[in-house]
Amino acid sequence: MKAIRSTSHVLLLFSFVLLFALAPISSASAAGLADGQHSVQYVVWKADSDSTSTANTYFEKPAKLVVKEGKIKAQVTLTNSSWITSFKTLDQGVYKDAKVINTNTAANKRTVEFNVNSLTEVVPAKVSVTVPVIGYTGNYDVRLKFDAASVQ
Repeated sequence: MKAIRSTSHVLLLFSFVLLFALAPISSASAAGLADGQHSVQYVVWKADSDSTSTANTYFEKPAKLVVKEGKIKAQVTLTNSSWITSFKTLDQGVYKDAKVINTNTAANKRTVEFNVNSLTEVVPAKVSVTVPVIGYTGNYDVRLKFDAASVQ
């Protein structure tokens, strides 16, 4: 009986060690990102699966990461900007409009910035699209998945 209890304690301890070893990185400093600017590849996934969304084609790659005091902000450029009437990301449980940091009307692009908790977490987003020439309007839930291994 003592051997069984001892074995179960060892297994429990091993489980905790494994859990902490595999826990996602939760800050820029833990991910090894120094303060400054970095680039990272990413993909826009569908809301309900890890497959690429059609919206992915309207996002330039790579994204820029701005790291300051361990906090990460991602900057992504939207193509066909006039069609994308709204882009919001989930931030602390609330969908917030991404901050527009640059607009290039001639190229029909705009760059937006939003908070990222961790490069290992998927970022939920909401996109509103309006294409007046064909009378189309749609609202979509998507997710942005960063490739932490591609950070430069």
